[in-house]
Amino acid sequence: MGDLLEQFITQECTAYVRRLLEDAIADSATPRPHFEFNRFEITIERQTNIVVLEDVLDATEAGVRRVPLAEFTDALRQCST
Repeated sequence: MGDLLEQFITQECTAYVRRLLEDAIADSATPRPHFEFNRFEITIERQTNIVVLEDVLDATEAGVRRVPLAEFTDALRQCST
């Protein structure tokens, strides 16, 4: 099934979601933007350059992944256009 980042990219990341996230990454006015989608919650932690990816269907350690911002941004390029 792949890791959480792969699952988010294939199952939840549409062109609209990609734009929302890219805009939030580019706009530093909000220190910790948070998004709730169908299955995943995304929090961008600017101070640490980490994106917290949470699978709301898996309330265990396996349901949370902390991804470096650069890796997350690279993965967003795979989203639908």
